[in-house]
Amino acid sequence: MSSGPRQLPPVPAHFTNRTAELALLERLLTENDTTGPAVHLISGQGGIGKTALATAWGRHLGDRFPDGHLWADLGGFSTNGPLSASEALGRFLRALGVPPEGLPGDVEELTALYRTTTAERPLLVLLDNAASTEQVLPLLPAGGESLVIVTSRRRLGRLQTEHRAKLVELAPFGSAHSAELLGRAVGAERVDAEAAQARTIAELCGGLPIALTTVSAKLAGRPKMSLEKIASELGKEYRRLATLSTKEAQSVEASFNLSYDELPSDAAALYAALGLHPGPDFGVGVAAASIAVREEVADDLLDQLVDVGLLIDRGDDRYTFHDLARLHAKEKTAGNEYDRDIAVRRMLEWYLFTASATAGLTTPDQEPIPYRYEYRPSARASFDSDQEALDWLELERENLIAAVETAHDWELPELGWQLAAAMWPLFLFRKHYPDYLRVSEIGARCAKAWGNASAEALMRNRAGAACRATGRYDEAVRNYLAGREAARKADDSVVEIRSVEGLGLVALQQGRLDDAIEWFTEDLLLGERQERPHDIGLALINLGAARVRAGRPEAAIADLTRARDILDGDDYNVARARIELARALTVAGDLAAARAELEPARATMEARGSRFEVARTLAAFGEIAEADGDRDRARGLYDQALPIFVGLGRPEADALRTRLEQL
Repeated sequence: MSSGPRQLPPVPAHFTNRTAELALLERLLTENDTTGPAVHLISGQGGIGKTALATAWGRHLGDRFPDGHLWADLGGFSTNGPLSASEALGRFLRALGVPPEGLPGDVEELTALYRTTTAERPLLVLLDNAASTEQVLPLLPAGGESLVIVTSRRRLGRLQTEHRAKLVELAPFGSAHSAELLGRAVGAERVDAEAAQARTIAELCGGLPIALTTVSAKLAGRPKMSLEKIASELGKEYRRLATLSTKEAQSVEASFNLSYDELPSDAAALYAALGLHPGPDFGVGVAAASIAVREEVADDLLDQLVDVGLLIDRGDDRYTFHDLARLHAKEKTAGNEYDRDIAVRRMLEWYLFTASATAGLTTPDQEPIPYRYEYRPSARASFDSDQEALDWLELERENLIAAVETAHDWELPELGWQLAAAMWPLFLFRKHYPDYLRVSEIGARCAKAWGNASAEALMRNRAGAACRATGRYDEAVRNYLAGREAARKADDSVVEIRSVEGLGLVALQQGRLDDAIEWFTEDLLLGERQERPHDIGLALINLGAARVRAGRPEAAIADLTRARDILDGDDYNVARARIELARALTVAGDLAAARAELEPARATMEARGSRFEVARTLAAFGEIAEADGDRDRARGLYDQALPIFVGLGRPEADALRTRLEQL
């Protein structure tokens, strides 16, 4: 059996009834009359149990889809805003085995890659909380044997008419099923003993599972509390969520307030602060920072919020809100701008403080620009290995991006730039090109608003790198030129080096070899003028690569040998120098020396997990075989390298295809 992704969330512990709806879904599945995937739409108001039903049915069907189960909360009605198509596609593609560095930066290209990847794989896809048909369409897999389950508060007419989506609408529970849910949570004997009060609670909760579940959590935590007392409290509660005006909204808020009003002050403060958290889920560390308590204290408070039904425990020390609960939490700080500002700043600064602990993974582009914390966390995170540091950045990627955007929106430009800059190790090693470009552009805007030209230059360079890597050369040149202008304005020659290097790399990828050599020569002079050996070595690698392609292998060999020696101690860039040196030696006819350079380079890149550089090594070995007259071996090596370049969305794939055709 295939071991594809298994992303469906667990079925809620007290999932109740919905027998008729489950039977209807099964019947509709047998009536699928489309050539594409079967699409089922579960619709109903907020809190009515759409996600619970979709999850229960999806898990029941799980064995029918061994190639994988994908899930995404599209956030259609979340206070954090809907999930973008790029983010959702990126998540799905990574789950299906596409590495982060293989994701193109353009949403159309992401969609095409997703359709290609899913064409022959029957998948179960749960798209939860969709706002519109447009949000759903890019996420429909291509395979006709796949099943897509969509939940939404709307009926999504276009999805029904154009994609034959089968609609199942949910109604609130009646009194019997409401009592059943209460009974499962607090015990049937307790409900039977106060049957009339149970019916009153069900009526006041409007038959909404989310309201019933919250009330049940309160009752379960107080075994001696009577149902009559809860019914009385619910009857007195008339507040409602400001953004909702339905009768049902009153019951939802009333159920939340029953739990919230009895929280200890510190748990209530944490709940309100977390309502302002920028990302979709969170861990204990940022929760502790939000109200300035120790992590062990925050851990206990989070458990309290989970116990009373105000927070969802996703496992692995990660927590999230139902979107109505998040809105309720957010309202608890409405009108108190001082508390809101403090909570947001504490959380953003915690993310910066922890992300800064990963800075040692890379060589900095410039001298660090210090940041003065207003709410400095008490203890810095420590990572036992580079892999652990990268894994943390990956885990918190969405939250870090949301933190950058929040800092920009809340007019905290210095903090926004620092957060954007701190994500560099993730983008260097894992690429995430769409995120890379988005964060760099916001970081540049923050730097400009902050008034720091050197910081702006760095972000413009990074935006240029993201564009260059995905073949968007005109945008790359604009960003690099803007970076160079900002660097000169700041009199920052170190950052200018990166701008000039980037302009050379664009020229090299476009085949403008004379321009590339000119830019790399200027890059080398800047490095020598600043006495920066590492930058000198990088410039020599690029200069050597350009000279090889320009048919000047002897000059290239001198450049690359010097680069290899200067960069001694930096295994990754020494390996890069060796790859280019091997290509120069191949052109010069010294095939034995070329192989001697490539072998250690390949070992280094495989150990580093750099698929792009491994592919370049394979291509270089192919060039040696081709020069040696072994066309079959060359073709085999190129065939190994090509799918890696294609999977990474790299422009090198086109040149390699041409070479294969010539063979």
